[in-house]
Order: sequence, then structure tokens, then C-alpha cells
Amino acid sequence: MNKLQAVLLVLFMFSYATIVAQDKIANFGIKGGINYGKYTPNQNLRNYDYQVGFYIGSFYKIEITDKMKFQPELLFALQGSKINTKDNPITDFNGNPLPYTGTFDFEYQVYEFTISIPLPIKLYFTEAFYMESGPQFGFIIDRNLQSSQILLDGNDGSFIKKGNANFDFGVCLGTGYDVSDALSVNIRAFTGLIEREDIKSFVFNFGIEYNL
Repeated sequence: MNKLQAVLLVLFMFSYATIVAQDKIANFGIKGGINYGKYTPNQNLRNYDYQVGFYIGSFYKIEITDKMKFQPELLFALQGSKINTKDNPITDFNGNPLPYTGTFDFEYQVYEFTISIPLPIKLYFTEAFYMESGPQFGFIIDRNLQSSQILLDGNDGSFIKKGNANFDFGVCLGTGYDVSDALSVNIRAFTGLIEREDIKSFVFNFGIEYNL
């Protein structure tokens, strides 16, 4: 699925939701919390570890039946992964390995500012407890690297310095509990289905939802 197809699908889903909501119970809300994410899978010379971020955004909840609700969302998230690259050769400024030198490990954190569009269906098993699942689209607006180590140009071949993959797509799966008519707590996991420079995203969200 490319970006154009993703945008058209999202527009269709929102248009459909608006039409359906005309004769259904629907309401807006806001949500936010922390996320805990990493990249997968680990490479031979690169390990990915979890790091903490956050998300905030809004949703539009539509009651399909008494037990089923559709909730398109628009979220702004800061997420990424800790990365440890192993056995990096020492190179010159052109990226050529220097003779008679060893290798080194380099640790850094990647932060991606992402606009996420989850489209989950909520299925209620009781009046308050539900599970949810659906597709999720992501658009990476900004990406940066941070490290406590100093690295010369040419020594790090990580995708973050050369990659331009800024579209993500996958599925979300979660559960939640309606504490009251206005407030809910929610746990959700997202797993990416497409590769971005040989990596996929995996993110846990822990947060609250508030119906306006």
C-alpha cells in the first residue's frame, strides 16, 4: 500500500463514518498517554531496545450496535527506538575503513515525530470492558538522532542518517475499560506490516480517553 492509497482509504473511512454517524450515537473525545516502542527485527550487527515516548490526539466514536463501536483517531506521537550498532569500523571522512584499526560499538536513540491514524473497531464484552483492533496509518514528519557518544562523519551507516522512509502501516490491537461515561483507560499495541529501511515499528500505548 502506497501513500496515495492510504490517504484515499483514510478519507473514505472518515466519510463513511460521518454518513453512518448521522443516525447513530456519536461523540468527539481527546486522548493521550505514554508509549513504549522499538524497531524490529534485530539485525546481526544492530540491536533495537525499547524507549519511552508520548502521544496525544482526538477521536470520533460512533456506535454501530450496543456492543460495537467504530473509533477513527488522529494522534500526534513522539516514538522511536534505542539502537546499538556493533563492530563498526573506524573510517575516514569518505567512509573508507582505516587500516590497522579496530572496531567500536555505537549507541544512540532515534526519535520520530509521527502523525498516526488508527481506525479501530471496539467490541464490548460487558458494559465497560472492551477489546479493539483495526488498521493504522503513520506519517513520519520529523526524525532525529541523539547520542551521548561523539561520532565522526562516515563512521555510522545507520538508516536514520540516510533513510527517507516516512510512511508506516500496520495493525493495532488493544483493550480498555470505561471507568465512567466520560473517562476510559486503554492499552494498545501497534505492529508495523511494512519495512522502512529494513525495520518495522512496534509500539505499546498506555493512556486515557475522555469523551467531550
